[in-house]
Amino acid sequence: MLTAQQLFNLGLSNEQKGALDRALHYYSSIIASWPQEIAPYHRLSVIALQRGDPGQALAWTDKAIAINDGLVEMWNNRALALAELQQFEEARRSFDRAIAIRSDNWEAFYNLGRMLLVQKQFAEAEPAMRRASELDPYSAPTFNNLGLVLYELYRYDEACAAFDKALELVPDYTEVLANKAAGLYLARQLDEAEATYRRALELAPDVPGIHYSLGSVLLSQGNLSEGFQEHEWRWKLPYWVKLRNYPNQPLWKGEPLNGETILVWHEQGAGDTIQFFRFIYDLAKQNCELIVEVQSDLYRLLMASISLPNVRLAHSGARHEAFDLHVPLMSLPRLLDVRYETFRQFKPYVRPRGNELDEWRRKLKSITPVENRKRKRIGLVWSGNPEHPLDRNRSMSWETISPIVTANKKRFQFFNLQPGHAPGDPDVIDLGDALKDYGVTAAIIANLDLVIAVDTSVVHLTGALGKRVWTMLFHTPDWRWMVNQENTPWYPSMALFSQKHPGIWDDVISEINELLALEK
Repeated sequence: MLTAQQLFNLGLSNEQKGALDRALHYYSSIIASWPQEIAPYHRLSVIALQRGDPGQALAWTDKAIAINDGLVEMWNNRALALAELQQFEEARRSFDRAIAIRSDNWEAFYNLGRMLLVQKQFAEAEPAMRRASELDPYSAPTFNNLGLVLYELYRYDEACAAFDKALELVPDYTEVLANKAAGLYLARQLDEAEATYRRALELAPDVPGIHYSLGSVLLSQGNLSEGFQEHEWRWKLPYWVKLRNYPNQPLWKGEPLNGETILVWHEQGAGDTIQFFRFIYDLAKQNCELIVEVQSDLYRLLMASISLPNVRLAHSGARHEAFDLHVPLMSLPRLLDVRYETFRQFKPYVRPRGNELDEWRRKLKSITPVENRKRKRIGLVWSGNPEHPLDRNRSMSWETISPIVTANKKRFQFFNLQPGHAPGDPDVIDLGDALKDYGVTAAIIANLDLVIAVDTSVVHLTGALGKRVWTMLFHTPDWRWMVNQENTPWYPSMALFSQKHPGIWDDVISEINELLALEK
């Protein structure tokens, strides 16, 4: 009969060769005969975690801890299993227990920092990851993750320094190069960001995320031609919407048209559809018929806006009439070779229905206090969809934007243009419940003098209407606004206000208040 040590050695040998089922057999045999042996419980928990079974891993760690609660490895594995099960508070206690047993345990600090990073508890993740980097100054992944934490804390120079340390240890670490490029981009060092992304692509030429991110840098530099080319890599991103597949109708790839019917379909948010809808007018000049699929809450507005004989609109998800080719809306600038220097002269390209425009002219007058009816009207939007991956960068709280109202309430009448976000301020008329679709929102905005908003679909709508809009932006805004700009070729009626320091809105609010003081 084999001893426990011999069985363990066989299990470990098979585990190292990837024969996990054989390894499980040997480890389980040890437990059956020697249930007080701790080592096989540890290996079984590791294998369960590798196989994506945190529940089983937790069961093995708890059995081991019941035998001996002083083993740091078991508490660390227990914490990892709990984190996978999204039982974060209990995981935190297990990490703390591992650290209490051995304060110099790199693995516990590293895994704790990773968990807090995933939880977006960046301030708490920093000391854990820093301690991990002190305990193992030769771990490139640790410095990479420290850089990611600092990046999320808007400390881009420090983040890049951490990425550089990782690259000193592993010069061809592609993931770190991409992360450093992102840090350089957000630090507004666009040329350096571009060069770093290109270096990463030399090492990994087929990584979609690097191509897509390079596209954002190029677009932020105003290079629409190459930027939109790289933007096409979005279809290979795992988190992106899927490129539609119509078995009998191929993608239009920009070839000359000879009377074909093209289905143009939306792919992203309502703001993107509004921004890129202008290119429908350019495509419609070619020898083709167009079916343009738009989001349902944009349908009424865009139906009222376009009257070209060869363009038909369709609701999102509608069954389409026969067509020959199809193309996603946001691929049109690339296919039409759009460049800033050849932008056609801007004309407002969306408009509300005339009856709604008149209806809201009357409504706004009736709901405005008599003493305020001669004041200019300003619409406010201070936050976007919380599900947006970068929402924390673009949105603010009511408390942050409210100084605009406080400083100017005696000269302007303010209106809330956010559904479900009533500010509860008597100096702001809440229109949120009335905003049933973009047709209603457009009719309201057309009756305002100015919209002040963060980067949401409302700024695109206001700009497309040709109405004045002041857009409040993160320190390094989305590519379409470029960097450190005061206006944009996309919408001549728009002024841009970017943060001077990442995550801090005070300067933006102060600048807006200064300009409102000059309004007549």
